Amino acid sequence: MPEKIIIISNGRFGDARFLRQKMSEWEDLLIICCDGAAYNMDMAKIMPDIIIGDMDSLKPLQLKYYRAQGINIIEYPSQKDLTDTELALDYAINLKPEEIYIWGALGGRIDHILGNVFLLIKGKKAGINTFLIDEYGEAFMPQGEVVFQDAAGSTVSLLALSAKVEDITMSGFFYPLYKETLHRGETRGLSNYINDITAKITFSAGELLVIRYWQEDMFPEAA
Repeated sequence: MPEKIIIISNGRFGDARFLRQKMSEWEDLLIICCDGAAYNMDMAKIMPDIIIGDMDSLKPLQLKYYRAQGINIIEYPSQKDLTDTELALDYAINLKPEEIYIWGALGGRIDHILGNVFLLIKGKKAGINTFLIDEYGEAFMPQGEVVFQDAAGSTVSLLALSAKVEDITMSGFFYPLYKETLHRGETRGLSNYINDITAKITFSAGELLVIRYWQEDMFPEAA
């Protein structure tokens, strides 16, 4: 089974150079494409291993091309209950990799963004580290302790996806916490930043969303 799986969703594709660089750092990687994202992957010169979806966004010639290349095409009816991204995530989870990364799931429609954020819960319940990533940063729901190394200056935000997240302790941050509770519906955990070589987050209960930006003061609205 692959060690890492990347799912390319059909949202904002982002910086293809960053994506190629990121993928080059991973060994034993399986690439799953969600339907219409194959167009952007073709432009970025990235060949998927699998294409999943109802194929409503792929042109017949594109589909024919990928079939000729031996790409595994998994087609679903257009009248389906799940998004292509969730179908791809379910497929990836069944392969039991160590990590799943979802690219192209941020930006654009807010309903799809929120739906993709909550897909992280499904990955966590399966015991698989699952991340939403783009060229700006990553969002994930930790299984337990989170440690950041050599990331001083990076902005980190915390949000409670459950009613509350208990005993949050943050060290190595400009605004440290010690056994605090974060409640869903409050913004107290936004816009902290790392100010030490090693930063750590721990908590005892709840569903915690962690958002970390790769570089200091590098955000989508500043692009």
